[in-house]
Amino acid sequence: MKKILSVLFSLAVFWSLGLFAQDATSTQNPPADKKVEKAEKKEAKAASKGKSVRLTGWVKSQDGKTVFVNDKDKQTWNVENPDSLNGHDGHHVRVKAKINEADKSLSILSVSMMSKRKQAGKM
Repeated sequence: MKKILSVLFSLAVFWSLGLFAQDATSTQNPPADKKVEKAEKKEAKAASKGKSVRLTGWVKSQDGKTVFVNDKDKQTWNVENPDSLNGHDGHHVRVKAKINEADKSLSILSVSMMSKRKQAGKM
């Protein structure tokens, strides 16, 4: 009788650990969602106030236009003044820009290259 109870107890502990492990993995995704949500709130607030923001991301050419892909929320922005990003196509950069949320575009005020170490982590 004691053997049966000890086996049942160990099975109960084993199953509860399995359920706990599943629960722990399901809560790992929301921080990424919160990060994206926070980034989008910050962008919307800056756009509504007409302030500039600092963003890091990648410069790409897409359909003949220069675009900026934000690191945090992976959102693609059209660049209103593409000449400001000449020579940076395919580079990881930090920009200071004004956001126009109506047409999803950025007006670049300044641009700086990220370090070579950070260039290696392509999108």
